[in-house]
Amino acid sequence: MRNHIMIAFLLVVGGWAFAAHNVTEEYINSLGAESIDQLMVAAALEDPDDVPVKIKAILRLGELKAKEAVPVLIDALGYGSETIIRVGGTRKIYTYQVRLVAAKALAQIGDERAVKALASRAYQDEDLIVKRAAVQALGMMGSKAKDKYVLTILYDLLDKTPDNGLVADICEALGKIGDKSSFVYLLRVTQGPYLNSVKEVAQKSITQIKWNEPNVFESDKGSSGSGTQTPYTK
Repeated sequence: MRNHIMIAFLLVVGGWAFAAHNVTEEYINSLGAESIDQLMVAAALEDPDDVPVKIKAILRLGELKAKEAVPVLIDALGYGSETIIRVGGTRKIYTYQVRLVAAKALAQIGDERAVKALASRAYQDEDLIVKRAAVQALGMMGSKAKDKYVLTILYDLLDKTPDNGLVADICEALGKIGDKSSFVYLLRVTQGPYLNSVKEVAQKSITQIKWNEPNVFESDKGSSGSGTQTPYTK
């Protein structure tokens, strides 16, 4: 059954005000590039009751590759606590789903402004599926994620996580990013206590390293305005 959720869109664009809409999933999916401002309003909703529409709006912004929505989507990466919100004592809202789709949308858009926020989410989130989505998004960013802060976090995660799925995602992302500082970390995976399928991912990623490009830790890339580079800061 379709969820019909009433959302009050009060948006002023070019002097015109848009009134309330009775929003369905079909309505969200029908919106095009001309409605990005409306979608951004929906993606920024905070009420737990609006989570289904918030998710659809985020997904649509990703499909539209709406670069202007990147700040809103970065905010959505941190939506909700790590616990389930109970609505009216009878229904559960899983806020991790918002963070999950925000990571996917940012990956689709591919704007490098999102890489540090994605890395922070990969490190900080308590939900494994969100961690993996953030790491996968960084991989989709490719060379745009070639950043000291991002790689520091990925290396730290790789050393700490016992989850084979997350290890495989990190190895794949490192291959797509291609920084030669990744070699030693990927090599450790090929020799470590991981599934053979994970070791194969690490081996493939080693072949993707761009040996002719500078090591990001030996260059100035990613250092400007970053401050202290630790996994605990955005």
